[in-house]
Amino acid sequence: MAEKKTEIPAIICAGRDGQAVIYGYVDALPDADQPTRIRRARMVLEWSRECGGLLGLATRGPQPGTRITCAVSETTNTARQALTVTPEAARALDEWPDA
Repeated sequence: MAEKKTEIPAIICAGRDGQAVIYGYVDALPDADQPTRIRRARMVLEWSRECGGLLGLATRGPQPGTRITCAVSETTNTARQALTVTPEAARALDEWPDA
C-alpha cells in the first residue's frame, strides 16, 4: 500500500526580492533560495492591516480587504522565506474568494 504524503500549508515568499507571496501546499518547508513545488498555489496580492502583517496572515488568515488570486494546480518557485500556516489560517485562505 502506498504511503500517503502529508501536505503542509505554507506561505512562500518568492521572486527576486521575496515580494511574491504565495500560499499553497508543500511536502516540506524549503530552505531559502531553493526551488520548491507548491500545489493549489494562490498569490496573495495584498492583505489588510487587520491581518497583522505576513506573520498574522500565516497565523489568523486573511481579513476583510485582503485580495488573493484563484489557485493553479501547481507551480515551482524559489523560496526566499517560508512560513507554516496554522490550520485555521489555511482553512480561511482556502475558502477566501478570488480577487
